[in-house]
Amino acid sequence: MALVISTVALGWTGTAWVAGPQEPAAESYSAPAVQTAAAEPLSAGPGTASPASAVSGAEEEAAWTGAVPEWELQRVNGLSMSDDLKTLYEIKGEPLAVEKDPLFKDEQIFVYEDCRVGLYQNFIQYILVPAAAGTIDIDGVRLELTADALRQALGEPDWKAEDGVVYQRGQAALKLFLSPENGSLTSVQYFHEFQS
Repeated sequence: MALVISTVALGWTGTAWVAGPQEPAAESYSAPAVQTAAAEPLSAGPGTASPASAVSGAEEEAAWTGAVPEWELQRVNGLSMSDDLKTLYEIKGEPLAVEKDPLFKDEQIFVYEDCRVGLYQNFIQYILVPAAAGTIDIDGVRLELTADALRQALGEPDWKAEDGVVYQRGQAALKLFLSPENGSLTSVQYFHEFQS
Protein backbone atom coordinates (compact mmCIF):
# COMPACT_ATOMS: atom_id res chain seq x y z
CA MET A 1 0.00 0.00 0.00
CA ALA A 2 1.50 3.30 -1.04
CA LEU A 3 0.88 6.65 0.51
CA VAL A 4 0.03 9.10 -2.20
CA ILE A 5 -0.48 12.74 -1.45
CA SER A 6 -2.52 14.36 -4.15
CA THR A 7 -3.82 17.85 -4.58
CA VAL A 8 -6.17 19.09 -7.24
CA ALA A 9 -6.89 22.75 -7.87
CA LEU A 10 -9.41 23.13 -10.62
CA GLY A 11 -10.26 26.63 -11.82
CA TRP A 12 -13.04 28.63 -10.33
CA THR A 13 -14.37 25.78 -8.21
CA GLY A 14 -11.43 25.92 -5.82
CA THR A 15 -11.55 22.15 -5.47
CA ALA A 16 -8.74 20.82 -3.35
CA TRP A 17 -8.32 17.63 -1.37
CA VAL A 18 -5.57 15.50 0.05
CA ALA A 19 -5.70 11.73 -0.17
CA GLY A 20 -4.34 9.36 2.41
CA PRO A 21 -3.46 5.70 2.05
CA GLN A 22 -5.08 4.06 -0.91
CA GLU A 23 -5.50 0.55 -2.21
CA PRO A 24 -4.33 -0.30 -5.73
CA ALA A 25 -7.13 -0.24 -8.27
CA ALA A 26 -8.49 -3.60 -9.39
CA GLU A 27 -7.87 -4.72 -12.97
CA SER A 28 -11.37 -3.96 -14.17
CA TYR A 29 -14.67 -2.64 -12.96
CA SER A 30 -18.09 -2.98 -14.45
CA ALA A 31 -21.15 -0.85 -13.90
CA PRO A 32 -24.52 -2.49 -13.58
CA ALA A 33 -26.72 -2.59 -16.66
CA VAL A 34 -29.54 -0.85 -14.78
CA GLN A 35 -29.11 0.97 -11.52
CA THR A 36 -32.01 1.87 -9.31
CA ALA A 37 -31.52 4.11 -6.35
CA ALA A 38 -34.51 5.13 -4.31
CA ALA A 39 -33.92 8.40 -2.57
CA GLU A 40 -34.56 8.65 1.12
CA PRO A 41 -35.60 11.95 2.67
CA LEU A 42 -32.47 13.91 3.45
CA SER A 43 -33.69 14.92 6.86
CA ALA A 44 -34.33 11.32 7.88
CA GLY A 45 -31.10 9.57 6.97
CA PRO A 46 -27.86 9.19 8.89
CA GLY A 47 -25.22 11.74 8.00
CA THR A 48 -27.90 14.23 6.95
CA ALA A 49 -28.88 15.63 10.30
CA SER A 50 -29.69 19.26 10.74
CA PRO A 51 -27.59 21.33 13.15
CA ALA A 52 -30.32 20.83 15.76
CA SER A 53 -29.85 17.05 15.84
CA ALA A 54 -26.49 15.38 16.38
CA VAL A 55 -25.35 12.33 14.40
CA SER A 56 -22.66 10.08 15.80
CA GLY A 57 -19.61 9.20 13.69
CA ALA A 58 -20.70 5.54 13.65
CA GLU A 59 -24.13 6.44 12.26
CA GLU A 60 -22.56 8.65 9.59
CA GLU A 61 -20.11 5.86 8.68
CA ALA A 62 -22.98 3.38 8.38
CA ALA A 63 -24.76 5.69 5.95
CA TRP A 64 -21.87 5.46 3.47
CA THR A 65 -21.40 1.69 3.51
CA GLY A 66 -23.14 -1.07 1.64
CA ALA A 67 -22.54 -3.78 -0.94
CA VAL A 68 -22.87 -2.20 -4.38
CA PRO A 69 -21.36 -2.96 -7.78
CA GLU A 70 -18.08 -1.33 -8.71
CA TRP A 71 -18.19 1.64 -11.08
CA GLU A 72 -15.58 2.42 -13.72
CA LEU A 73 -16.15 6.19 -13.51
CA GLN A 74 -15.32 6.61 -17.20
CA ARG A 75 -18.07 9.04 -18.22
CA VAL A 76 -20.25 11.64 -16.55
CA ASN A 77 -23.17 13.10 -18.48
CA GLY A 78 -21.76 11.46 -21.62
CA LEU A 79 -18.30 13.02 -21.30
CA SER A 80 -14.92 11.48 -20.49
CA MET A 81 -11.81 13.16 -19.11
CA SER A 82 -10.01 12.17 -22.33
CA ASP A 83 -12.45 14.13 -24.52
CA ASP A 84 -11.33 17.28 -26.31
CA LEU A 85 -13.18 20.38 -27.53
CA LYS A 86 -14.23 18.73 -30.81
CA THR A 87 -15.66 15.71 -28.97
CA LEU A 88 -17.41 18.01 -26.48
CA TYR A 89 -19.24 19.75 -29.36
CA GLU A 90 -20.08 16.39 -30.96
CA ILE A 91 -21.58 15.02 -27.72
CA LYS A 92 -23.15 18.11 -26.10
CA GLY A 93 -23.56 20.57 -28.97
CA GLU A 94 -23.38 24.35 -28.59
CA PRO A 95 -23.02 25.49 -24.99
CA LEU A 96 -25.47 27.96 -23.45
CA ALA A 97 -22.46 30.14 -22.63
CA VAL A 98 -18.65 30.08 -22.61
CA GLU A 99 -17.01 31.74 -19.60
CA LYS A 100 -13.41 32.56 -18.84
CA ASP A 101 -12.10 31.21 -15.58
CA PRO A 102 -11.37 34.15 -13.24
CA LEU A 103 -8.23 32.48 -11.83
CA PHE A 104 -6.76 30.70 -14.85
CA LYS A 105 -6.75 32.82 -18.02
CA ASP A 106 -6.21 29.83 -20.35
CA GLU A 107 -9.16 27.89 -18.95
CA GLN A 108 -12.66 28.10 -20.42
CA ILE A 109 -15.90 26.94 -18.84
CA PHE A 110 -18.58 25.63 -21.18
CA VAL A 111 -22.02 25.98 -19.59
CA TYR A 112 -24.70 23.41 -20.49
CA GLU A 113 -28.14 22.85 -19.05
CA ASP A 114 -27.00 19.78 -17.08
CA CYS A 115 -23.35 20.62 -16.30
CA ARG A 116 -20.38 22.96 -16.52
CA VAL A 117 -17.30 21.68 -18.35
CA GLY A 118 -13.86 23.15 -17.60
CA LEU A 119 -11.36 23.01 -20.46
CA TYR A 120 -7.68 23.87 -20.54
CA GLN A 121 -6.01 24.09 -23.95
CA ASN A 122 -9.11 22.47 -25.50
CA PHE A 123 -9.07 19.36 -23.26
CA ILE A 124 -11.60 18.60 -20.54
CA GLN A 125 -10.23 19.16 -17.04
CA TYR A 126 -13.42 18.68 -15.04
CA ILE A 127 -17.18 18.28 -15.28
CA LEU A 128 -19.30 19.92 -12.58
CA VAL A 129 -22.93 18.85 -12.19
CA PRO A 130 -24.95 21.06 -9.82
CA ALA A 131 -27.57 19.38 -7.63
CA ALA A 132 -30.19 21.55 -9.34
CA ALA A 133 -29.70 19.48 -12.53
CA GLY A 134 -31.83 16.77 -10.86
CA THR A 135 -30.07 13.75 -12.40
CA ILE A 136 -26.57 12.66 -13.33
CA ASP A 137 -25.44 10.06 -15.85
CA ILE A 138 -22.51 7.97 -14.57
CA ASP A 139 -21.12 5.37 -16.97
CA GLY A 140 -24.41 5.36 -18.91
CA VAL A 141 -26.62 4.97 -15.83
CA ARG A 142 -28.94 7.86 -14.94
CA LEU A 143 -29.18 8.49 -11.19
CA GLU A 144 -31.15 10.91 -9.06
CA LEU A 145 -28.89 13.73 -7.95
CA THR A 146 -29.30 13.52 -4.16
CA ALA A 147 -26.82 12.51 -1.48
CA ASP A 148 -28.93 9.50 -0.46
CA ALA A 149 -29.47 8.18 -4.00
CA LEU A 150 -25.79 8.51 -4.91
CA ARG A 151 -24.69 6.97 -1.61
CA GLN A 152 -26.95 3.99 -2.25
CA ALA A 153 -25.74 3.58 -5.85
CA LEU A 154 -22.01 4.22 -5.35
CA GLY A 155 -21.52 2.66 -1.92
CA GLU A 156 -18.68 3.50 0.44
CA PRO A 157 -16.43 6.38 -0.71
CA ASP A 158 -12.67 6.07 -0.96
CA TRP A 159 -12.14 9.29 1.04
CA LYS A 160 -14.07 11.65 3.22
CA ALA A 161 -13.17 15.32 3.05
CA GLU A 162 -14.54 18.15 5.15
CA ASP A 163 -16.67 19.32 2.21
CA GLY A 164 -17.77 15.95 0.81
CA VAL A 165 -16.74 12.45 -0.22
CA VAL A 166 -14.56 11.10 -3.04
CA TYR A 167 -14.81 7.97 -5.17
CA GLN A 168 -11.72 7.05 -7.20
CA ARG A 169 -11.08 4.47 -9.92
CA GLY A 170 -7.55 4.66 -11.30
CA GLN A 171 -6.99 8.33 -12.05
CA ALA A 172 -10.70 9.15 -12.40
CA ALA A 173 -12.25 10.78 -9.35
CA LEU A 174 -15.83 11.72 -8.54
CA LYS A 175 -16.37 14.11 -5.65
CA LEU A 176 -19.75 14.66 -4.04
CA PHE A 177 -19.82 18.10 -2.43
CA LEU A 178 -22.07 18.06 0.65
CA SER A 179 -23.52 20.93 2.65
CA PRO A 180 -21.88 21.16 6.08
CA GLU A 181 -25.20 22.34 7.55
CA ASN A 182 -27.40 19.37 6.60
CA GLY A 183 -25.40 16.91 4.46
CA SER A 184 -27.42 17.62 1.33
CA LEU A 185 -25.71 17.39 -2.04
CA THR A 186 -24.62 20.71 -3.57
CA SER A 187 -22.77 19.40 -6.65
CA VAL A 188 -20.78 16.53 -8.12
CA GLN A 189 -17.41 17.05 -9.77
CA TYR A 190 -15.69 14.55 -12.06
CA PHE A 191 -11.95 15.01 -12.65
CA HIS A 192 -8.61 13.24 -12.88
CA GLU A 193 -6.52 12.90 -9.76
CA PHE A 194 -3.03 14.27 -10.24
CA GLN A 195 -0.32 12.28 -8.48
CA SER A 196 3.01 13.70 -7.48
